[in-house]
Amino acid sequence: MPDYYALVPVLLPVAGGLLVYLARGCSEKFQRSLIVCFMALLFAMNLAYLIALQGRMISPAAVGAIVLDAPGAFISCLVAFLGLLVLVYSLIYRENNRFDATFFILYFVLAGTMCGMACTYNVLVMLVFLEAATVASAVLILFGRTKRAIRATYVYLAISIVEVILVIYGSFILYGSTGTLDLRLMDISRLSDGDTFLLALLFLFGFGTKAGVLPLGIIWLPSAHSDAPAPISATMSGILIKASVIAMVKAMYPFFLISGASTLVLVVAGLGVLNMFVGVIMALLSADLKRLLAYHSISQMGYIVMGFGLAVPLGIYGGLFHIMNHMLFKGCLFLIAGALILRVNTRQIHKMGGLLTKMPVTAICFLVASLAMSGLPFLNGFLSKEAIYEGSIQAGFPVLFTIAGQGFTFFSICGWATSILTFICLIHAFIVIFLGKPKGELGGVQDPPVCMMLPIVVMALLCVIIGLFPGLVSGTLQYIAQIVFLMKGG
Repeated sequence: MPDYYALVPVLLPVAGGLLVYLARGCSEKFQRSLIVCFMALLFAMNLAYLIALQGRMISPAAVGAIVLDAPGAFISCLVAFLGLLVLVYSLIYRENNRFDATFFILYFVLAGTMCGMACTYNVLVMLVFLEAATVASAVLILFGRTKRAIRATYVYLAISIVEVILVIYGSFILYGSTGTLDLRLMDISRLSDGDTFLLALLFLFGFGTKAGVLPLGIIWLPSAHSDAPAPISATMSGILIKASVIAMVKAMYPFFLISGASTLVLVVAGLGVLNMFVGVIMALLSADLKRLLAYHSISQMGYIVMGFGLAVPLGIYGGLFHIMNHMLFKGCLFLIAGALILRVNTRQIHKMGGLLTKMPVTAICFLVASLAMSGLPFLNGFLSKEAIYEGSIQAGFPVLFTIAGQGFTFFSICGWATSILTFICLIHAFIVIFLGKPKGELGGVQDPPVCMMLPIVVMALLCVIIGLFPGLVSGTLQYIAQIVFLMKGG
């Protein structure tokens, strides 16, 4: 039956992990081909499904609590695309870090759970997938093989207890009042105004905690992202926290505008602004490259949360666009960090230097990704941020002043200020790492091997291509944004 295709993004990665397990005794070449080809197949299938949905050639598929609609297919595409690049990178990276087949098995399981989280409207099923992804990613963090990685895992799992309590409490209220945990089937009129407002907050912080939303996001995210191996850092920052955002939006939006529009819009969009500033300030104070990038994840998630918090089509479009863009430039930067650490054996920015001539391709990609994240015009980050700023005008917030015909609201001023601080932070890192005076012997330092370099270059190029030709993705993102917009109550 066609509807069983809804299970593909969830079950196919798990099947891939099983195949990797069964292929442990085969040749190294066969194992590598299997890993890459299987994830490439998953990406192709998810992309084809999303294109067919947009073209109205098919309808969203559903099996039980699993619903593969446009938002779920979008996240599934990103999971498979980033997964493909990360796995190619890991084929060489693992040789320096003694990864065995368990790493790849767990990675496939993580991919399936991330897709499952984005492909359901049942809050309890969503929570189960979230916690399954948490356990899989926690074990992958331990592949960092350091005491810091162990401590980061403890904190990561401990914080998960809080999100479980919040979502379970919300589930009790929801089921007790409506008789269902499926947000598509509930009769929201059976909820009181107080309960709708409370449910919106419970699901905001319950699922938002794993998305890096403050206050709890800053407790677990910097250590988990920085102490994990580079491929897992790229995955957690690039897509795991984005899948959590989609889960948060799906769980929160049905109650959003029903339960006091002005209050919740200010709460969620304000949380986004808080994330932006706290994250970038902490990044400016960091000398550890991976921790610096982890704090920037908190900051960039602020833009995404702000976009969805505005609850207007332009804001949602900008939030979705920034989800994709952040996956590209932050995934690129974390993979570069892994390559730099392998070459110079340190994470401390001020212990690096003079790497431009030794690692020129890496340096160019670092600069492109940094400028994209800073919102430089003609790169992808600029477009998604501008859409969010325009969304704040569409949401009715007053224009405080105008420059060259561009209106600035409170939220766009905060966004531009954060972008300037992001630029200062990342350009300083670039100057120190690549243009600064060498701190040691660099005789054997060079760009990483092709398998590690290719994913980095692909992501850096896409930052430029999408920035110059946004029409390649804008139609699909607008289609998804319209569907997400219709989820909100009110």
